[in-house]
Amino acid sequence: MESLRDIRQNIKAIRSTQQIMQTMKMISSARIRKAQQAMDNARPFAKKMQEMVADLKQEVLALPEQEGTESWASRFFVNKTGDPSKIGLVVITGDKGLAGSFNAVILRAAVAFLKENKDKEISVFCIGKKGRDFIGRLRYDNIKIVYDSVGIFPKVTYAHAELLGEAVMKEFYDQHLSSVTLIYNDFKSMGSQRLAQEPLLPFALQHAEKTDDSTEFLFEPGVKEIFRILVPRLMKAYMYRVLLESQAANLAATMNAMDAASKNAGELADALGVKLNKVRQAGITNEILDIVNGAEALNG
Repeated sequence: MESLRDIRQNIKAIRSTQQIMQTMKMISSARIRKAQQAMDNARPFAKKMQEMVADLKQEVLALPEQEGTESWASRFFVNKTGDPSKIGLVVITGDKGLAGSFNAVILRAAVAFLKENKDKEISVFCIGKKGRDFIGRLRYDNIKIVYDSVGIFPKVTYAHAELLGEAVMKEFYDQHLSSVTLIYNDFKSMGSQRLAQEPLLPFALQHAEKTDDSTEFLFEPGVKEIFRILVPRLMKAYMYRVLLESQAANLAATMNAMDAASKNAGELADALGVKLNKVRQAGITNEILDIVNGAEALNG
């Protein structure tokens, strides 16, 4: 049986851990408000950029190939020149644990994707220390980490999205990747995060078909020139929104995990308190019995 001293030390350690968990919960709760605000502010811009590029889709695909559109502009919609044996994967995880199943869900999806495409060369872009370290330990000959960024959460800026967007577009164009897939956790609510696995390149943008009375536009200095300006901005704006979504989801998962862990620690400490009282009462009872037995022996 444990001694009273051991039980008291266990209760003290659990209470100390509970205080740390409660502090982490409070920090995540404070940070998530700013993260949600930044995420909500980024959504309209990213959506409008998608609409603008989608409006140019038909015009870009209609340009004659001798102008070099197939080698650049059209590849972002219909990638005919990409190598089917080469693909890309963007994995966005957190930098730390203590977030429940947040990182595990993403990494399981990434492993499943890598196994499904084990016959292809995969260029991996890792955002977050957990994803970079995990994929770096995999012994797959067909994968290579071409870009990684760690320590950016929970202070994501547009500069991080610019660097990621430029790296993805450069690899997609220079290495003739046939496609790039994105895996991350999408923020739905404070208590819910959804695993998102979606195509990043070529663009899967919805284009509104023109009606008979729709207005025809003249593009200056030209459709291809405008497209060259918009595509990098679209990619960076989209990456910024995704990073903010993942950041908010990570903070929410951390807050929920710390809340649950704090409650469990409290219940465990309470259970040990009950055990402490039982052991103490048993000790007192034994001492009383020893006194009674001693008195009876003297009287006898």
